[in-house]
Amino acid sequence: MSSRSESKKAAREARLAAEQEEAAKQRRQRTWSLIGGAVLLAAIIVVALIVISSSDSGDDGSDSGDVALFDGIPQSGNALGDPDAPLTMVEFADLQCPFCKEYTANVLPDLVEKYVKSGDLRMELNLLTFIGPDSQTLAASAYAAGDQDLMWQWTDTAYARQGTENSGYVDSDFIDSVSEAAGADPEQVNQEAGSSAVSQEITKAADAAQQAGISSTPSFLIGPTGGDLTNLDVQQLETSQFEDAIDQQLSDAK
Repeated sequence: MSSRSESKKAAREARLAAEQEEAAKQRRQRTWSLIGGAVLLAAIIVVALIVISSSDSGDDGSDSGDVALFDGIPQSGNALGDPDAPLTMVEFADLQCPFCKEYTANVLPDLVEKYVKSGDLRMELNLLTFIGPDSQTLAASAYAAGDQDLMWQWTDTAYARQGTENSGYVDSDFIDSVSEAAGADPEQVNQEAGSSAVSQEITKAADAAQQAGISSTPSFLIGPTGGDLTNLDVQQLETSQFEDAIDQQLSDAK
């Protein structure tokens, strides 16, 4: 009897131990499920915040340039500003050049506001195509937009959306999107881009660069309108360095 009683007791204790272990296992599984769910929820929240942040940064118009900067300023082809301004500054640029983009984003707006809008300075933009085939496509489209007196809006927008050099980002959709954002008629831009007139403008810019000894972009010439232009050498693409040169030229012109 004692042996059977002990055997039953041992079996009962074993069963209870097994039940307790199973209960503990289920508790652990529930705990890990809760932790896993919390981690997953946290990951979803982080991804959502990143998406929202990206959406916010994409809605500030930064990829459309500052086309309003040029509102009300006379344009004719590649020229910006009063044709009778006492001073002219010529820029040589490649629309794939990241340093040209830096100048356009950080310096050009200050110069336009201070000197072009006041009638003291007119600007000309000569587009070069030395970086690669995409540079040729961009330049042709920009000059074509100039036929609608929107070259400066077009180039500003193209810089704002600039991709990696020669990566092939300059496709037909890119050109059309830039034209639309700049306020130009995309169909007219596409038609004019292949014209002999645009081809002549690109050749003219290359010839002017060679004559002036231009070997890098952006590069600048400055001088009295209709007179001899000289190199405008700046050590850094900072507004103050351009202001010093322009102010000196304006002082000499008086």
